[in-house]
Amino acid sequence: MPKDRTKQKSALVTGAARGLGEGIVRRLAQDGWSIMMTDISPAVHETAARIIGDTGIPAERISAEVHDVSSAERTAELVAAAVDRFGGLDLAVANAGTGGVEVDLVDLNVEDFEHILNVNYRGVFLTCKYAGQVMRAQGSGNIITVSSIFGQEPYPRVAAYSGTKAGVIALTLAFALEMAPHNVRVNTIAPGYMATEMQWEGLRQRAEHAGITFEEERQRVWDLVPLGRHGTAEEMGALVAFLASDDAAYITGVTLGLAGGVVRR
Repeated sequence: MPKDRTKQKSALVTGAARGLGEGIVRRLAQDGWSIMMTDISPAVHETAARIIGDTGIPAERISAEVHDVSSAERTAELVAAAVDRFGGLDLAVANAGTGGVEVDLVDLNVEDFEHILNVNYRGVFLTCKYAGQVMRAQGSGNIITVSSIFGQEPYPRVAAYSGTKAGVIALTLAFALEMAPHNVRVNTIAPGYMATEMQWEGLRQRAEHAGITFEEERQRVWDLVPLGRHGTAEEMGALVAFLASDDAAYITGVTLGLAGGVVRR
């Protein structure tokens, strides 16, 4: 049986070994949350240790698990483990995602397409499904998915990525309507150009395709962004912290851009 609830808030964050996921966990930890952080990479354990060392928070407040978000069995297992460990689940952040290769759709391998679909869409569905079951039963909770500005305005050579992120936006908004009667809020964040390794890999691929240097491609991106820079993992963490707080108690069913002024739609 789940433990008795305490005032400690608890969260599950997927795709947490690096980048935006790590930024989310760091901010939640600093705000006093207990977190189960998961990733398909075993590096999630090193990230957890680094966050504990950097922040000095109690080690028992962070649990790190290797997790393939496309596995229904593993996702259900970890949600149940989080409930058992923390006595409930207040927040689930479906952050895990992959950019995949940048190539024209007609040249995209079927296997690569299926991988993008499994991580970016199936993984979000499974996280929402199993976390949502817990939150519906307890009559409270908060679910945040991570989409993209490219889900609002698809981008060439990342058609599969854009399609899955558009699907995440639609899934999230419909799910929010389903969960509202149960006092569960559901929103999605649509990041733009963020300073992560996944973004740098995308810039490298685009630079090579265009026959320019990485630095030139990065400058091209900065020229597109009104604020003139990439966003940071810390800023992603701050937005998640806001949406998970009582200050956002009347916000549900929305897509919030984190894009430095880039307006896609």
